[in-house]
Amino acid sequence: MELLKIKSSIDERANALTYHISIVSTAFSGHVVKNYQLSHDQHLNLILISTAQQLHLVDRLLFINNFERRKEIIHRVFIGQARMIAGLWPQFYEQGSLEFFSDKQLEYIQYPDIIKKNNIHYPRGSLLWEFGEEIALSSNKKRNHQLIMITMGTYKFYYINNAEIRGFLTA
Repeated sequence: MELLKIKSSIDERANALTYHISIVSTAFSGHVVKNYQLSHDQHLNLILISTAQQLHLVDRLLFINNFERRKEIIHRVFIGQARMIAGLWPQFYEQGSLEFFSDKQLEYIQYPDIIKKNNIHYPRGSLLWEFGEEIALSSNKKRNHQLIMITMGTYKFYYINNAEIRGFLTA
């Protein structure tokens, strides 16, 4: 992805991550909305939740792969994402977006592992499993394992098993 080749400054890297998160959130939530016939409000909620989940996931990956620059990068991504959400949907004004993202970060921090070592079976208690359950619950599809697995697969594809994003985070 061309977006992830920009590496010259912290601001450019944060902007690229902000846009990457937005692209994944929009595409992922659109896929879920289309396949599960969800309302417009549910779609907006999924975008917000997916964005918060990816912010946390990027923060965890920075913690593991680029601890020295983690705070600089994630702070800029966090603010940029809140502004982007507020710009697209004024009802989610910037401060409300920041509070929402902050609350989610506190909620997600209780999951110590991104994925379990044996993730072939249902990795309950992992961060990605929690993300899937939250997406399913927000879609009124409580405990829908297919939706949970779609969520986990999406984040694994775009972040965990993606050499390009990992290289971008560590550079």
